[in-house]
Amino acid sequence: MKEFTTEADYTDVFGTDDDFEESHCFTYVQAVPPEALLEELRASRVATGTAVTGLSALREWTIELYRLKDHAFEEVQPVGVVPVGDWTLMVEYNGFMGTEPEVMLPVTQGRTAVSHMANVSPVGLFCWYVDGSVRMSYGEDPYCRGGSHPDELLDVMRRVGFGPMEDPDADEGEVKSLTPAKFALAHHVTGVRLTRRLLETAEFTCGLVTKPVPSWLRA
Repeated sequence: MKEFTTEADYTDVFGTDDDFEESHCFTYVQAVPPEALLEELRASRVATGTAVTGLSALREWTIELYRLKDHAFEEVQPVGVVPVGDWTLMVEYNGFMGTEPEVMLPVTQGRTAVSHMANVSPVGLFCWYVDGSVRMSYGEDPYCRGGSHPDELLDVMRRVGFGPMEDPDADEGEVKSLTPAKFALAHHVTGVRLTRRLLETAEFTCGLVTKPVPSWLRA
């Protein structure tokens, strides 16, 4: 019988790279090649970012683009995409496009996608998309889930490392990082096993995804 994947299987996924561990967005999209995903996201390609190898290089490419200020970075997000089995993995350093329903719902028509991120908060967001809709998601609190099936993964969440998932007011302990648990949960939904070695050697094709305009700025 296959062992159940838990947070323990992902505690070393970033190695000693604390920077990427604390500021990332990972998105897994089913049944679409990397180039096609960039096209569906209407991502523009950049000459300096045709391909980079590994997370560290992806971060340096992102930082360099910000430094050069060749693009209006208030409006776009650098991303790297790579095939992993039948899925495409999209990785962002200090980004959040994968957790934006306005960005992701159109590209999940007829397919499944999962996205999770970390940025400042030890909890971070998680989104599970199925056929153009949000099946389950949570923002800064996994106890407050939304989507069409908010409790479908509840038992799995407990088993992979999210904790008892009871009333948060009953637990006054220090909030732990849920990053390894989110990787394990994404693994459960997608079947995609990410490893430190894979992320260090992945050949990312890069592009710039346009950020959605905040609702309060729209006419």
